[in-house]
Amino acid sequence: MLFAPVLQDVAARMAGDGAKAGADPVQQAYRLRDAVELVRPDWVLSHHDPEAEAAAVRSAGADVELVDVSLAGFAPVSGLVQVVEILAKLYPDTVIAASLTGPAGLAAALDTDGEVDLLDCGDVLAELVSAYVGAGARRIVVWEPEVPGEIAAEATSAHLAIVRRLEMLGIPGVLCGASAVDSAGYTAHALSGGGREAMLVPATTFARGSVECFGELWQRWAALGAERAGLVLTDGPVPADCDMGLLSSVGARPGSGR
Repeated sequence: MLFAPVLQDVAARMAGDGAKAGADPVQQAYRLRDAVELVRPDWVLSHHDPEAEAAAVRSAGADVELVDVSLAGFAPVSGLVQVVEILAKLYPDTVIAASLTGPAGLAAALDTDGEVDLLDCGDVLAELVSAYVGAGARRIVVWEPEVPGEIAAEATSAHLAIVRRLEMLGIPGVLCGASAVDSAGYTAHALSGGGREAMLVPATTFARGSVECFGELWQRWAALGAERAGLVLTDGPVPADCDMGLLSSVGARPGSGR
């Protein structure tokens, strides 16, 4: 089993501040170290910020066409690329996974009226994949909200640009969420929940939410056995107030290096 939790909120708690994604890149990367030491993840996830790409598009200016926006050149995404670069230097022997908002998520964040072209979103996100990989990411995790059935085919087409870029770069990608999207081309498709059905797919996610929920889901996974899940992620950041004893026990799991 590979465990790849989003630890940014736990890291902020351990550092004694309330800042989350979007902080100074050096600070954001370095304060992850204590959380990484506690949990011993198999992949170090850079961040989880579903609004970052949309904010970068807005930073580019209203006069710039979406297809012409280089997301990596505008805040806050430019800072997140730096976070990946710093993490890759801090953990040269550990897989660094960069997070990416999916095309449907980006389109929704930019325009609630549905006028943003999903294919354009896929193209600019594919360019961002290249930037993250160039910074040192060895995996890409694509976070996509649930997609209405009427746009599932279009959303699938938009993901093709990302999938092709991943294939070209030789980097595995994981699609999280969007059960209606055809995930062919991704290494794994993570579905939220953590129940037995989710464990049967190549990847699964623990639902975010209450601290108790995280603990219960971890115990459920442990009861099924490590061989049942190839990759386990958290559905967004692990809650900052999650029990540190639980996180420490997770870090002491077999194969974690402790």
